[in-house]
Amino acid sequence: MILLSCADKKKKLTISGQTMGTTYSIKLVEENVDSIYIHNSIDNILEDINSQMSTYIDNSCISSFNNLEIGDSLNVKLDFIDVFNKAQYYHSLTNGIFEVTIKPLIDLWGFENSNNRTSIPDSSSIKSSVRSIGINNIELRDDYLYKIDNVSLDFSAIAKGYAVDKIAIFLKQNQIYNFMVEIGGELSLSGYNSENKKWSIGVQNPSLNNISSTLNLLLTNKTIATSGNYRNFFTHEGKSYSHIISPITGYPIDNNILSVTVISDQCIDADALATSLIIMSIKDGLTLIDKIEGTEVFYITKENESLYSEGFKSFVR
Repeated sequence: MILLSCADKKKKLTISGQTMGTTYSIKLVEENVDSIYIHNSIDNILEDINSQMSTYIDNSCISSFNNLEIGDSLNVKLDFIDVFNKAQYYHSLTNGIFEVTIKPLIDLWGFENSNNRTSIPDSSSIKSSVRSIGINNIELRDDYLYKIDNVSLDFSAIAKGYAVDKIAIFLKQNQIYNFMVEIGGELSLSGYNSENKKWSIGVQNPSLNNISSTLNLLLTNKTIATSGNYRNFFTHEGKSYSHIISPITGYPIDNNILSVTVISDQCIDADALATSLIIMSIKDGLTLIDKIEGTEVFYITKENESLYSEGFKSFVR
C-alpha cells in the first residue's frame, strides 16, 4: 500500500505491507521519489530475507539448514552470514543468554500454538532440549554453514532488526535520508519528519491503558526495539508462562520485567539486546549497556517502576 500526504510542510510518502508474519510501514519525507520503484525494491528485499530466514518456509535457507544431517553443510548468502555472525557476537557478549539455536525449546513449549496447550513439558524433556541447543555447535567456513551437532536455528529474535537496517541502507543508497522504517515494532529513524523535527516515538506502559502512560521520545539517526513479557503467553493451572524462554534454564522467564526498550545505532543490535536484556537481571542489563557505546535502555517493571541507563534521558521529550 502507498499513501501520499501533502498536508504537512513537506511531502510525505507512506509504504506499507505484510512481511515476516507481521506488518511493515515506511514513511519517507522526500521530494521526487519514484514510489513504485521504492515500494517494489523494498518488497524484494523483504522477500529475499524471508526466503533465507523464515522457519515457516519449507525451502528457506534456515529450514534447509535445520533439516541437515550432522556433519553436513549448506551454502548460505551474505545476509545469512551477517545475521549468524551477529548472533555469535551477542551469544558471547551475553554469556549464552542470546541464543539462536533455541528452536527445540520453542517447539517443546508450543508457543507457535499456545492457545491449544493443555499441559507443560516435563523437566526431563526440558533438560534434553537444553542439551540440544548451542550456537557453538555450528561452524561458518567461508560461505558454508556446518552442522557439528544436532541443532536448529531460529532468527526470530534478530531477523526483523536486520531487515530494518537493510531497508535503511537501501533508502540512503537512493539519496533518501529522511525516513522512518518500522517492521513489527522495530524502528529505524533517519533525518527529520515532515515538520522538519526529530521523529516522535511513544513507548506505551503495557500495565496501563491511558494515553498519559506513554513515554515520548525524540529520535533521529537512531533505531529502537522493544521486547515485552506481556503479550504472548499461556496460562496453565493458574500460572502464566511467557513466550520468552531462557536458554540457560529451559523455562519461560519469570522475573519482574514487563518490557525492555533499547535505543542503538543499528536495529539488529537493538533487537538482539532487547531480547537478551529481558532475560537478564536489570542490574546485569544496565551494566552491559553501560559498556556499549551509543546504546541506551529503558525498563518497565511489573511494579510499574521505570528504570533506564544514564544516557536514555537525553531522548525523552
